[in-house]
Amino acid sequence: MKNKPYPLYSLPLISDLKDMVKSRVLRAPDDVAFSYTIDKENKVIAEKTCREFDEDIDALGTFLYGKGLRNAHIAIIGENSYEWIVAFLAAANGGNVAVPIGKDESVEKIAFLMKQSDCRAVFVSKNYVRNIENIEGVTVFTMDQFPEYISEGQKLIESGRTEFIDYEIDRERLAAIFFTSGTTGSGKGVMLSHKNMAADINSASKNFEPNGNTLAVLPFHHTFGLITAVFKVYNYNVSTFINKSLRTIQEDLKVVKPQTMFLVPLFVETFYKNIMTTAKKTGKEKTLNQAAKISNGLIKVGIDVRNKLFKSVQAAFGGNLEYVICGGAPLDPMYVKAFRTWGVHILNGYGITECSPVVSVNRNHHWRDGSVGQVISGCEVKIAEDGEILVKGDNVMIGYYKDEASTRIVLNDGWYSTGDLGRIDEDGFLFITGRKKNLIILSNGENVSPEEIEARILIDKAVAEVVVYGEDKKIVAEIFPDEDYLNNQQYFDELIAKLNQGQPLFRHIRKVRLRDTEFEKNSVKKILRYKVTENVNA
Repeated sequence: MKNKPYPLYSLPLISDLKDMVKSRVLRAPDDVAFSYTIDKENKVIAEKTCREFDEDIDALGTFLYGKGLRNAHIAIIGENSYEWIVAFLAAANGGNVAVPIGKDESVEKIAFLMKQSDCRAVFVSKNYVRNIENIEGVTVFTMDQFPEYISEGQKLIESGRTEFIDYEIDRERLAAIFFTSGTTGSGKGVMLSHKNMAADINSASKNFEPNGNTLAVLPFHHTFGLITAVFKVYNYNVSTFINKSLRTIQEDLKVVKPQTMFLVPLFVETFYKNIMTTAKKTGKEKTLNQAAKISNGLIKVGIDVRNKLFKSVQAAFGGNLEYVICGGAPLDPMYVKAFRTWGVHILNGYGITECSPVVSVNRNHHWRDGSVGQVISGCEVKIAEDGEILVKGDNVMIGYYKDEASTRIVLNDGWYSTGDLGRIDEDGFLFITGRKKNLIILSNGENVSPEEIEARILIDKAVAEVVVYGEDKKIVAEIFPDEDYLNNQQYFDELIAKLNQGQPLFRHIRKVRLRDTEFEKNSVKKILRYKVTENVNA
């Protein structure tokens, strides 16, 4: 395994999302762009070629024009699906504004977000129609009626209605509103243009390239799940299989046998736990650990036998998984090293919705453990005096929708203030050290990053999840234990006492709280930190 600098990857540049779709049709019209299960019981899989994808977008966009929807904001709500992707592009590529909204939001939150973003219409999955039944003044299109919408649009095109097809993209104009996850409070509507999204697709694709198909599991209403895991993959000339439900992920892995996946840390941690639990239950834990030592020793002398030694482990991912691009939250390097030992390379990256989203990512053959990779080309990053990461480039958002005050706070002279803390090493690798808003201010004036302490605690096998926060200007660790350690307060008291050793007194954890339920999370599995502190202060 080589790990050293090499030239950036090269691929045709796109000017906007419409160009992205059309360019691939010109390059490979009959390639399969997307596939998905349509009959789970009989294992029937549907495939859509690049040409069919393009034609469906044109037909649906023409259908929207026929319904008088121009310069309109159109919401999209539902589970991941081919129809979801077509709806987004049919809106964004015709001068309308696509507004993805999480399907699991409450009825009240969906109504609020649709009103906040001035939506006139909504595409919604039949499973979530009930969530919008009481919203007035909005035209509703259901995903299960897509064939009818496509057919109607095709007839309009045949009659000479080509306004959508002929529409020329204004790259600077608002194309989509993505709502932030809001792990520290209510989310904001991030305004992205075609220029923003195309710039990120062009630049991030130079750092990493897949060498085979992918399985899309992250929610499409987030930029990581859509722009990175779907649009970038499409632009690579690679096929994507759409996972519609996490309940079928194991089945899909066996069918799809993906070469690359885009995941958040919770998936990686869960996969790791399942593998280790299975090894323990089957009495193969010792054998697995011995094989890891042998493999790592052989790798050092240029001999790679991972595919033979860890065939059963790799089978859990379909048997062909080579790369995982991981982002959205910190991931302990322990998992990166374990998966690499098994033959799966986890490449950490860093992104934020306001940056469309990728800022940096480790490369196929050049990485640094513990980092989130090197900054993508065309994007500038600098570290402010207080350690905050600042980003500048064409991928940086227009601003927050109808929120000029918040926009002014984070955008200054083109620089976006991420709120994250970090450092850049001598080779240009970016390291995230914490979140500015999460800093614990102690009575002696010292600032402590809870994420750094959490990373040390999470290494222990007994810890499933942890959140560190300040209470009465002291450090508290709230832990959700592994099932084998539930209610074992003594174990965790001893663990924290051990971790406190060698640390300055002001960094000592003064209290340990155990909980019997997981922490509440958002749709991309980030812990909602503000919910934890709300409960403490309630």
